[in-house]
Amino acid sequence: MAEPTIYTVGGTVQAGGGIYIPRQADEELLGLCRSATFAYVLTPRQMGKSSLMVRTAQTLTEEGISSVIVDLQELGANVTVEQWYFGFLVKLEDQLMFDTDVVSWWQEHEHLGVSQRLTQFFERVLLAEVEGQVVIFVDEIDSTLSLDFTDDFFIAIRYLYVARATNPEFGRLSFVLMGVATPGDLISDAKRTPFNIGQRVDLTDFTFDEALPLAEGLGLPSNEANQILRQVLKWTAGHPYLTQRLCGALLAESQEPVVETRFIAFPRSRDIDKIVSRTFFGAMSEQDNNLQFVRDMMTKRAPDREVLTIYREIRWGKRAVVDEEQSLAKSHLKLSGVVRRENNLLRVRNQIYRQVFDYKWINKHLPFNLQDRWQQLKPALLYVAAVVVVFSVLMTTGVAVYVNGQRLIAEDARDKEGQQRLEAESQRNEAKRQAKNARTQQKKAEEQSREAEKQKRIANQQSERAKKGEEQAKSAQQLAEEKGIELANALDKTKTAEQLAKDRQVDAEKQRDFAKVKEQEVTAAKADADKSRINTEILAQSLKSQNLMAANLELYALVEGLKVGKQLKTLNKNVEPDTRVLAVATLQQIIYGVKERNRLEDHSSTVNSVAFSPDGQTIASTSSDRTVKLWNLKGQLLQTLQGHSSSVWGMAFSPDGETIASASSDRTVKLRNLKGQLLQTLQGHSSSVWGMAFSPDGETIASASSDRTVKLRNLKGQLLQTLQG
Repeated sequence: MAEPTIYTVGGTVQAGGGIYIPRQADEELLGLCRSATFAYVLTPRQMGKSSLMVRTAQTLTEEGISSVIVDLQELGANVTVEQWYFGFLVKLEDQLMFDTDVVSWWQEHEHLGVSQRLTQFFERVLLAEVEGQVVIFVDEIDSTLSLDFTDDFFIAIRYLYVARATNPEFGRLSFVLMGVATPGDLISDAKRTPFNIGQRVDLTDFTFDEALPLAEGLGLPSNEANQILRQVLKWTAGHPYLTQRLCGALLAESQEPVVETRFIAFPRSRDIDKIVSRTFFGAMSEQDNNLQFVRDMMTKRAPDREVLTIYREIRWGKRAVVDEEQSLAKSHLKLSGVVRRENNLLRVRNQIYRQVFDYKWINKHLPFNLQDRWQQLKPALLYVAAVVVVFSVLMTTGVAVYVNGQRLIAEDARDKEGQQRLEAESQRNEAKRQAKNARTQQKKAEEQSREAEKQKRIANQQSERAKKGEEQAKSAQQLAEEKGIELANALDKTKTAEQLAKDRQVDAEKQRDFAKVKEQEVTAAKADADKSRINTEILAQSLKSQNLMAANLELYALVEGLKVGKQLKTLNKNVEPDTRVLAVATLQQIIYGVKERNRLEDHSSTVNSVAFSPDGQTIASTSSDRTVKLWNLKGQLLQTLQGHSSSVWGMAFSPDGETIASASSDRTVKLRNLKGQLLQTLQGHSSSVWGMAFSPDGETIASASSDRTVKLRNLKGQLLQTLQG
C-alpha cells in the first residue's frame, strides 16, 4: 500500500486528507460572509476554490452561521427549467431541513414563474424558518453557461440583494458564487442588466512562505526541503495544482529503488528539471488534466483567434500587454489560467505553461493566414496593374513564408537558449549551495579549532594551579610543625584559662537572659504602637473617603475606600473591632453611592471607532449598525447620521470641525456637516473602506481600503492620487 501523502492533486483538500494552505483569500472571504456581503470567486480550475469554499463553510457553521453548498453540476444539464430550479431547492432542503414540505410548496405555487417561485421561497420559507444569518455557496456556476434559461437565476440572486433596501430580512441572506466564468458571462442576454453585484475575491498562487508546509511532506531536513521547494516554485510559480503535483512526483521518485542511471537520495536541481520534463512535457502534457483544460480554453472554447494572438504577444514579451477587464479575449485568457495579472499587466503564469504552450504550439494552432496578409497589402496595391498585383502577392507570400520559417527557427533557438540558461542557472545555484555548505563546514572547523585551543589553555592553567597548590601544601606542613611546638608550650597555660572562661560563660548567659526579657518588652511596645498607627490610618482614610464622597468626587472616594478594604484584608489582626465596623460601613456607603456617568448608549450593533471634535465638545462614534452618532460631553445624543448601506468603520473631523467624513464597507466615504446634511459621497474603491484622515489644512482627504490602495481627493470629491504598492 502506498504511504499517505499531504499533497492533493484533485478534488478538495478536505476529501483527500491533505494539508490545507491558507491564503489571503481565506480571511477576505470569511470576512465578507460574516458581514453578509455578496461575493464571488471566479478563477481558473484547480486553484483551490472548492477547498476554500468547504473550509469557509465549516468555519461559519462553527460560528453559528448557517451555510449551504450547492454544486450546480449535480442539477444536470439535460433537464427542464422546472426540474433545474426545483433541484436547487431540494439541495437547500437537504442541508437546512425545512419544516415546510418543499414538494407541496413548489406544486402549490406552479402558477408563478420559476424564478419568482425561487425568490418567494427564500422570503416565505427559508428566512421564515431559519434563524440568524444564512450563506449559500453556489459552486460550478460555469456549468450554467451551456443552458439557455439560467439568466433568470442570476437575475433572481441580484433581486435578493437589491430587495434588502425594502425588506431588512434579506440582509440575513448572502450568496457566494464560485466557478470558471466572468460576471459578464452570468447574464448572457445583452438587453438585460449585467450581473453587477458582489465583491470579487482573488485566489492567488502560493508564495514561498505560504507553501512551506508542503516541504514537510518531502521527508527531508528543513534546510534541504526548503531548497527543493524553491526549485519547485521556480517551475510552478506557486500554482496550487502544479506545485502539489510536482512535489508528489518528487516524493515518488525519491522512494523508488536506486539504480545506476538515477540520482542517489533526493533529487538535485538538474534532476528536478528532468522530473518536471517527465511529468509535464511531451506526451505527458496530453495526459495532465490541468494542461488539457488550459489547452481547450485557448483552442476549442476560445471565442475567437484573438485569444491566441494576445497570448503570443504576452509570451513574446517585447511589449507590455495591459489587462483590460472589458476585453473578452483577455478575460478568457485569465480564466484559462495560462496568464495572470501582475501590476495591471498580463504575464505567462509560470515556466511550465511557458514551455508547454511555446511558439511551436502557438503556430500550430494559429497558422500563417494568407487572407489576413492580403488584407494588409491590399490598400498599397490598388494603383498597380493586375499582373503586378499577382506577382507582388506571390513574392510577398513567398517572402512571408520564408520569414515565418526563419522566425520559427529563431524562436526554437531562443527556446533552446532559454533552456540552457535555466540549466546554467540551476548549476550556478547548486554551486552556490555547495560553496555555502563548504563555508559553513569551514566555519565549524575553525570554531572547533578555537575550542580546542581554549581547552588547552584551560588545561595549562589548571596544571599551573596544581603546582602552586603543591608548594603551598608543603609550606603549610612546615608551618604546622612549628606551630605544634608552640601549642605544646601553650597547653599548660590553656588549662588555667579554661576555668576562667567557664566563669565568664556563666556571666554571659545571665546577661543574655536579661537582654531577652528587655527585647520582649520592646517588641510588645512596638506592636502596640503599630496597632495604634494602623487604626489611626484606617480611621483617617475612612474620613477622607467620606469627605470625597460628600464633595461628589466619587471615583477618588472609591479609590480611597479600596485602600481601606485592602488594609482590612491584610492587617485584620491589628484592627480594632470599632475601627473595622466604621471602615466597612464607609466602604459600603461608597460602593452603593457611586454612580456610573456618561455611558453613551444608542447603537444597535458593535461600535467600531470614536473621535473628539477639534474643539473637544463633541464625540462621534461609528458602528456596524451603519450609522455615525454625535454626542455632547454630558452623554446626550445630538445627531444620528445615516446613509451608509453597510458597517461604518472609521471617521474623522475636518480641522475646522465643520465637516465629518465616514468610511464604510459599502466602499464609499461620505462627507456631512454637523447638522447631518450629506455634502459629498466619495466613490472609487473596489472593496471596504476602513479609515480616512484630513490633511492639516483640511483641503485633502485620504481613504484606505481593502482593495490595497489609498486614495487622495479634494473636498469636491475629485480624485487627486491613488497610492498603490
